[in-house]
Amino acid sequence: MSEHTTQGNQISAVEVQIYPEHFQARVTGKVEHRVGDGPSEIIPVGTVMAVDTAIASYVLSWSGKDQQPETTYLAKREFEYYAEIGALEISL
Repeated sequence: MSEHTTQGNQISAVEVQIYPEHFQARVTGKVEHRVGDGPSEIIPVGTVMAVDTAIASYVLSWSGKDQQPETTYLAKREFEYYAEIGALEISL
């Protein structure tokens, strides 16, 4: 995120888009997501996900147990943290 001074010396935060609209990621470490209001769940290591960029999050889709489709989202900063620490391998 970067800051820009605007008219009247107000500072506004501007999100910098790091990744394209659509790309893939592979889980290489511990990545958790929350199912609704329930507990956090771990996405299994080796899972390959399609990732779509939304306004404030990334939408993750993959085939889970028994090839059932699964979809969740992570806040942009949370997703980028997982990528930064090496828990997600990004394929552009």
